[in-house]
Amino acid sequence: MKKIISAVLAGFSFLALVSCTSEVTLTAQKDGSVQVNFDGKCGSYFETMLRSFSDAENGPLFDVSAIKSSFITDGFKNVAVTAPDSVGITVDMNSPENTYLFKSGLVICDKKNVFLKVSPSILANFYKAADEDIIAVLDLLLAPVFNDEIMSEEEYLETVGSFYGEDASAEIGSCNIKLNLISVDGKIKKVSVPLTKLLTLTETLGY
Repeated sequence: MKKIISAVLAGFSFLALVSCTSEVTLTAQKDGSVQVNFDGKCGSYFETMLRSFSDAENGPLFDVSAIKSSFITDGFKNVAVTAPDSVGITVDMNSPENTYLFKSGLVICDKKNVFLKVSPSILANFYKAADEDIIAVLDLLLAPVFNDEIMSEEEYLETVGSFYGEDASAEIGSCNIKLNLISVDGKIKKVSVPLTKLLTLTETLGY
């Protein structure tokens, strides 16, 4: 499972899928790269779900060394990864233009501002390109956006509740991803996106 968690983290935009509280800060750099900071912590349901796949029954959920190596292998620079507690993770790194974040179309930087773009096709393409371990985790979320289905957020939470129970439905329903987009000159745009909106996405969102 440490392999799975490392791989999911390597596509940092999907950290939110295993995190009840998560904040992502993207800061535009003059050379066209983006400085990335992620700070997240798993909720109790996601923790139980992930530990059921792992050999980390009681210890830290995230393998800091493996995650750092994974990011470096994927072309990220100046990578720092810490685990402030057993279910939390903090990542700081620089993302050059040749990394997945840019190639996927998820992140755009014009050397002045940084923009984030999310669409059903971007999420579906990530899912289709993932290896079977990542897919095994993503499938647990029953997300219609990965399966070419259309559901309202309410219908999705009802499906989760009927499959996993109301506690799981409540936890997913309460998840919000906080985004901070910072320009080269320091202007900050703050956005909060419900996780259920992403998992049931039917439109393109740009920030």
